[in-house]
Amino acid sequence: MNEEGLKVLPESTHDWDEVKNSDTPEVFWDRISNLRTKFGTGLFKPGEDAGDEDWGKFSTKAIELSGERLMPRPDLEDAEQQNALYKTLGRPDDAKGYEFAEIEGAPELTDDRRTFLSEMAFKANLTKSQLKALDETVRGADVEAMNAHNNTLHEAEKELKQEWGLTFPDRKHQAEKVAKVFFPHLGDTPTLNAAEIKSFYSIAKQLGQSSKEFTEQGDQINLGMSPSEANDKIAEIRGNKDHAYFHVNAPGHAAAKAKMSEYYKIKNNIAVN
Repeated sequence: MNEEGLKVLPESTHDWDEVKNSDTPEVFWDRISNLRTKFGTGLFKPGEDAGDEDWGKFSTKAIELSGERLMPRPDLEDAEQQNALYKTLGRPDDAKGYEFAEIEGAPELTDDRRTFLSEMAFKANLTKSQLKALDETVRGADVEAMNAHNNTLHEAEKELKQEWGLTFPDRKHQAEKVAKVFFPHLGDTPTLNAAEIKSFYSIAKQLGQSSKEFTEQGDQINLGMSPSEANDKIAEIRGNKDHAYFHVNAPGHAAAKAKMSEYYKIKNNIAVN
């Protein structure tokens, strides 16, 4: 380029090949414009620090520039092409290639269950990560539901213990006797929830009128009476001003006082000797 042409360009560009090979500034600018066009439509591999978004843009642009020549659309009716596609996406070569999540508190999967789920996943063309995520989600939800159920049962038994006080062990024992005799499918040492304990104890209580087997209790503590039942007895006596408990000189006053003392101990969960 002649000196007149160089005067309109920055001195830092004078050694560029594009400047040296251009006769006039107009030719130079045409070449730069062509380069900008090529740069805008060019495909450049992302650098080592590129993230998923950069690689996504790269893949999208590659498809746009090449159409289906670079990444031809597979024929999903063709078993071979379908198989190749899903292997590319991350499906293992066979059902044995799947892995399952380690979930705290979840029952261990049996070999038969693992085989069944793996074969199902392979048939559905799931990737390894998809099956693992699905397994983690489903069994994780099962663990949460099981824990919530156990907490509910625990709270119910806790409330029953408070309701029955020191009679709880004996009444539970009687309920277990009923379960063992009349519901043998529950096993020799049945595990009963609070509702079952109350229900079976009610049966034991009715049977106790005709069968000594269901009236025997461990140490006979608290007369087989719960705190709420003792409270009812206290209220009954206090509501009757003619009761011997209120009259020092009445026959049976001492016995009434002793009985009232027992009722108060039972109400406050103190063992009656």
